[in-house]
Amino acid sequence: MASQESKLKKVLGLSDVMSIGVGQIIGAGVMALTGIAIGMTGSGVTLAFIISSFFTLFMVLPIAVMGSAIPTTGGLYRYTSRLLSPKVGFFWLTLFMLGQLTLAMFAISFAEYVQGLVPSAPLKLVAFVLITIFFIANLVGVQFAARVEKVMVVVLLLALIVFVVWGMPEINYSVFNSVDMFPSGFVGFFMAVGLLSFATGGAQVVAELGGEMKNPGRDIPLTIIVTTLGVGLLYAFMATIAAGVLPIADVANKPLTDVARTVLPGPLFIFFMVGGAMFALATTLNATLSWVTKGIMIACEDGWLPKSLGKVNEKFGTPHWLLTLFYIIGVIPIITGLSLGVISALGTGVLLLANMIPVFASTKLPKKYPERYKKAKFKLPPKVLNTVVYIGIALLFFQGYLLITSLSFKIIIGAIAFMVISALYVNIIGNNPKYGLNRNLGFENEPDSSSEEVTNAVVELAITSEKSIEIVGESSKV
Repeated sequence: MASQESKLKKVLGLSDVMSIGVGQIIGAGVMALTGIAIGMTGSGVTLAFIISSFFTLFMVLPIAVMGSAIPTTGGLYRYTSRLLSPKVGFFWLTLFMLGQLTLAMFAISFAEYVQGLVPSAPLKLVAFVLITIFFIANLVGVQFAARVEKVMVVVLLLALIVFVVWGMPEINYSVFNSVDMFPSGFVGFFMAVGLLSFATGGAQVVAELGGEMKNPGRDIPLTIIVTTLGVGLLYAFMATIAAGVLPIADVANKPLTDVARTVLPGPLFIFFMVGGAMFALATTLNATLSWVTKGIMIACEDGWLPKSLGKVNEKFGTPHWLLTLFYIIGVIPIITGLSLGVISALGTGVLLLANMIPVFASTKLPKKYPERYKKAKFKLPPKVLNTVVYIGIALLFFQGYLLITSLSFKIIIGAIAFMVISALYVNIIGNNPKYGLNRNLGFENEPDSSSEEVTNAVVELAITSEKSIEIVGESSKV
C-alpha cells in the first residue's frame, strides 16, 4: 500500500520556494520591532538589522545543510526523529503544534490593520475570514497556494520598495554617528540585534516541503541563505529611513507606519499599509499553512498518531484532515478572544526553544549518513557545522527565554503542564510494542528523501530493464 507521503505532488520550483521563504520571513516584525530597536540603539538599528541577519544564519544553516543532504517531507520532525530518536522527534512535534497558536496571531494582526483603515470593521470576523480563505487555498493544492503566495509577495516587495524609494531622499545622514548609533552602549545594541532576529528568521521552514520540490537538494539551502540575507538587507534600508527621517525621539518605540505617513503621499501610504503591512501578515499565514502539516503527516506514517489523520486527498494531493486540525488551532484563539500578546509570546517562544532540538540533530548527520553528507550540494566541514550549531542554539535559547519569561505565571505553568503531558504520551506510546516505535527509523526506505543520484540510478535501472525485456523478446522471436 502506497504511503500518504507518496501521494504528494512534486510541483514546487525555485521561484515557488523563494516566494514561500520571503513570505515566511516578512511579517509584522519589521513594522513593530523597528521602532522598539530604535529605542534600544538609536540610528544603530541599520547595523543591528544587518548583524541580526548573519546571526539568524547560525540558527538556520544547520537546517539548510540537512535539507541539502537529505531533502524530505516534514524535514524538521524527520531529521529529529531519525538523527536523534523517534521519541525526541515526536516530543519536538508536540511543542511545534503548541507553537502554531501563531496562526491566530497573523490573522488577528491583519484584522487590526484593517481596523486602522476601516475602524468599524469587526476584528474577529475579519481574522476568521482571512484564515478561512487561506485554509481553503491550501486545501485545494500546494501549487495553487504557492501561486497565491507569489502574487502577494510581489505586491508586498513592491510596497516595501516604494517606502524605500520615497524615503531615501528624506534621510538626515548626520544622525548616523557613534553617539546616536550607540546611545545605550554595546549592551543596548546587541539587545536590539537579538530582538531583530525575530524579524529576520523563518526561511528554514522550506525544509518541510522537500518532498514537493522539483530540485530540493539545491533549492532548500539556496532559498534559506538568499532570502535571509536579502530580506535582511531590505530591512536595513527601511531601518535607515525609520531612524533618519524624523527625530529619533519621535520614532523610538513606535510602529513603522508613523514614518511611512510622513514620507509617502496619501495613496501610496494606503498602498504601503495594505500591500506592505497587511500583505506581510497574509503571506506569512498562507506560507505557514502550506508547510505546517508535513511533520505530523510523517508522524502518522510512523505510528505516533492514527494513519487516517494524515490521509492525503486523492484529487488535490493535500493532507485535508491535518490542514483542518491546524485551521482549528488557529481559529480557537480568534473566537475565544485570547490576547494577541499572549498568543505571540507563547507561540513564538515555544517554537524558538523547540527548534534547538532539530538544530542540534544536524551534528549527527555527518557520522550517521556520511555518503549523503559527502554528496550534498551544500555542506559545512563537521567542526564548522558544530560551531554554527552551538552558536545557533545559544541564540534560540536567548530569544525563547526573553519571550517565555514575559508571560504570566499561569501561562508558564500551563505551558509546562502541556510539555509534561506530551512527555508522558511519548513514553507511554513509544514504549508500547504494539506501535513498534522502538525501532530505529532511517531515511533509506522513504521515497522522497533520496538524493538525486539515487533517483537517476532508479531511472537508469528502469531504462536498462526495459531494454533487456526488448532484447529477450527479440531473442524469443528468433
